[in-house]
Amino acid sequence: MRPLTGCIVLLFAAQTSVLYAQKDTSQPRNEVEITEDKKGIIHGKGIQKSEILTETEFKKAACCTLSESFETTNTLEVSNADGVSGIRQIEMLGLAGKYVQMSRSNMPTVRGLSVLTGLSHIPGPMVSAVHLSKGTGSVTEGFEGLTGGINYALKQEPTEPRLFLNAYLNNQWRGEVNLITKQRINHRTFNHSYVHYGGQWKTMDFGGDGFTDMPLSNRLFVGNQITRYNDKNEWLIGFTHVIDERRGGDLHHFMHKEQQNDVFHFRLNEQKTDVWAKFGIFLNKEASKSIGQILHINRQKTQSLLNSLRDRKYEGTQHSLYYSAIYATPDNKTISTRSGVSFMLDNVNETLYDSGVVIYDPARQERNIGAFSEWVFKAGQSSLVLGIRSDYNNLFGWLITPRIHAKWEIDEKGKMLHFQSGRGVRTPWILAENMPYFISNRSIGIKDYSNSGAYGQEREDAINTGVSLTLPFKMFGYPAKFITDAFHTRFLHLIGIDRDQRPDLMVIGKIDQSRYNAIQTDLHLQPHRRIELRISYRFIENMLWLANGMRQQPMLSKHRFVGILSMKNRKKWYMDAIFQWNSPKRLPQTLDLPEKEQMPTWSPAFTIINLQIRKDIGTKWEWYAGGENLLNVVQNNPVLSATNPNQPWFDAAYAWGPVNGVNAYMGFRLKIK
Repeated sequence: MRPLTGCIVLLFAAQTSVLYAQKDTSQPRNEVEITEDKKGIIHGKGIQKSEILTETEFKKAACCTLSESFETTNTLEVSNADGVSGIRQIEMLGLAGKYVQMSRSNMPTVRGLSVLTGLSHIPGPMVSAVHLSKGTGSVTEGFEGLTGGINYALKQEPTEPRLFLNAYLNNQWRGEVNLITKQRINHRTFNHSYVHYGGQWKTMDFGGDGFTDMPLSNRLFVGNQITRYNDKNEWLIGFTHVIDERRGGDLHHFMHKEQQNDVFHFRLNEQKTDVWAKFGIFLNKEASKSIGQILHINRQKTQSLLNSLRDRKYEGTQHSLYYSAIYATPDNKTISTRSGVSFMLDNVNETLYDSGVVIYDPARQERNIGAFSEWVFKAGQSSLVLGIRSDYNNLFGWLITPRIHAKWEIDEKGKMLHFQSGRGVRTPWILAENMPYFISNRSIGIKDYSNSGAYGQEREDAINTGVSLTLPFKMFGYPAKFITDAFHTRFLHLIGIDRDQRPDLMVIGKIDQSRYNAIQTDLHLQPHRRIELRISYRFIENMLWLANGMRQQPMLSKHRFVGILSMKNRKKWYMDAIFQWNSPKRLPQTLDLPEKEQMPTWSPAFTIINLQIRKDIGTKWEWYAGGENLLNVVQNNPVLSATNPNQPWFDAAYAWGPVNGVNAYMGFRLKIK
């Protein structure tokens, strides 16, 4: 795939916009439409602690994929996984993204081979909202998700415009185009089609280390979804297909291709197809008694050249099937229940090559069947959810997962206290989730390998407990809110990677001791009806037993501040400023190396400032322009031994901060109703 593909998509989008510019005679005329600006972040009023990021919030971070759409929240931290691949890794409550249950419309989608790159396959402008839940979720959603959940939905409502077109371009030669069309089949059935193309078309080296800061890339996303609304039932059927190609490494590889065998280069090709169906039957007029069924099938194929000098490659194929059926009883104001069954199948083949030789080729078929029940009790201002599920896994045997959520509405003004606790379990995908660490010359060791379980390891097992307090109040006559959360995660069995023993070695296996605590405080203010200010502080204590001692988890800020200032005026001009301060991050130790090759023990603290201005023109057009990383913070050495990648300690995973400098961009959105 080349930039020509993007031109074809742009041409198709332009032709489609002309087609849909005709009047829709099926709509009533002489209507008066009254609209209200949506809040960017809505704090859920349910029993579980949650927050909802709306389309309004996504506009504040204009680019580009879902993995880059969380700049305005402190609940998630997004950073570069390494200095070569361009993979964006997320952290939630101090735990890596692999411990977050990521789903689309409550269907598990980003897991397994896609755990690192799955969010970068989802175009942000095509997402209607993201639901962030903290702590272990409902048992109806499964037994995974040790630290929280990310549930997103594609734009699919009947109220969506008939045509949505978005284009973006920045000064670093990255661009994208997004197209959504809606067809009204009849008054209850709607079809939505999705096309996305994005790419990085030129190499950059802001740090001057000779390596590409962001890989050249091409990404194509297509999809379709049919939704049917009825008084007695609702259903939807859809599919998406993604092709993502990346190439990076030594700039010499791109400037003098005839010598490409003598320099380091990297390549990653991914293809993923998802097909799903949801069907709900309402058993009473109020739709409070229902039966719902979900079927989701996906296939992913990953091929990568992680280190050309060492001929280190990773290849993987995943076929997964998920089915769930839920029966919900009516809420009689005191007790309601949800019960059901689920089935999950993973058929996985992976191969890791080193020096052209297969060193690890695990293959497995993992089957899990489970039954669950959840009871909701309400009494006055208090609510309690008790959930339990029992699962049988063909590799690990029986598993019992209990969970509890409670909420106390302290008064009628909105003061609330949340408590939740529960067990979460997951199968470690030790190759796919550690891929950035293989972009190195380090030797790979697997600790405590056995012939049972998956990858010779037991499942990861943890208990997560948290408490949250919400205090609304008035300031300058406008509503304000203070929120504080505290979570503790106790791992009963933890699988991790240790890069602190030696700079030329990584060990994957059980971590003997760990300590995870997270505290987050948010203050939402509205000093004026057209001004919104949000201030957030997050503290993380992540201690792991690494290299025979308790150490802070590498590449994670212990303290982080985020501030967002949003302003607008009567002429529909909008301004958003985002401030982020990150405390120093610990780097894996390099004290055993020659002095000139050593990395610092800790990174410096750094500040990121983003600014964006956008303007609504009529009811159809919206233009925006902005800048990211305006202080031009650049890490010059994200790759250890970049000048001599033949050294045994060469390692690309030392990225603690931004690797590209100031990013100026502009774009537009077009909506035709």
